[in-house]
Amino acid sequence: MRCWIAFLGAWLVAAPLCAGLVVRQDKNGHIVLSNTLDRGGRDNISVSISSSPRSFSIPLHYKQKIETLSREHQLREDLVIAVARVESSFNPFAVSPKGAVGLMQLMKDTARQYGVINRYNAQENLEAGVKHLKYLHEKYRGDIALILAAYNAGEEAVKKYNGIPPFRETRNYIRRVMALLGMGTPSSSPARPRTKIYKYTATNGKTIITDTLPTEVSGTVEIIH
Repeated sequence: MRCWIAFLGAWLVAAPLCAGLVVRQDKNGHIVLSNTLDRGGRDNISVSISSSPRSFSIPLHYKQKIETLSREHQLREDLVIAVARVESSFNPFAVSPKGAVGLMQLMKDTARQYGVINRYNAQENLEAGVKHLKYLHEKYRGDIALILAAYNAGEEAVKKYNGIPPFRETRNYIRRVMALLGMGTPSSSPARPRTKIYKYTATNGKTIITDTLPTEVSGTVEIIH
């Protein structure tokens, strides 16, 4: 058995994130590893996912649902898997201290937005989570860090800080999900606000180009940048 565990660990580390590895036990009690499903059997127990340096297992029926929903909504399957893993570890009854529920940790407002009746229903929860990720993916033009920041902290927080909010929870969340995706964590510093440049023409005809207007303006002002 110890040899099997060592072999399984080595296999998992070598496998890519969404190359599903089916781990099952046959009728003789032997552990069988395969990258294909045994459609006729009933001994499939999970799909193991590896993203160096860590690996984890996802219940096969959730893996299949995520695959179908990701294809339907044209979203990265590995992104959905990584978010579900970090959010709930695939526990449909998970509840956060802030009241987020289920596989994709939906808040009440988000659930209501996507027509979810029962947040503990895995199918409803997954579908709403995928739809929300798709919406954020389009809004932030595929910027994974901003998508994750908005999913965790909300769109208003991303807008307020003009980028990734300076919340430890959000930064750790982004780091963990992106690690599962095999991506490096971006700088968490918010983007620098764009400076406005003014063209100020005084009443005496004198023109000044500046980024700071005088307290009293007695001429014409034009924003040129």
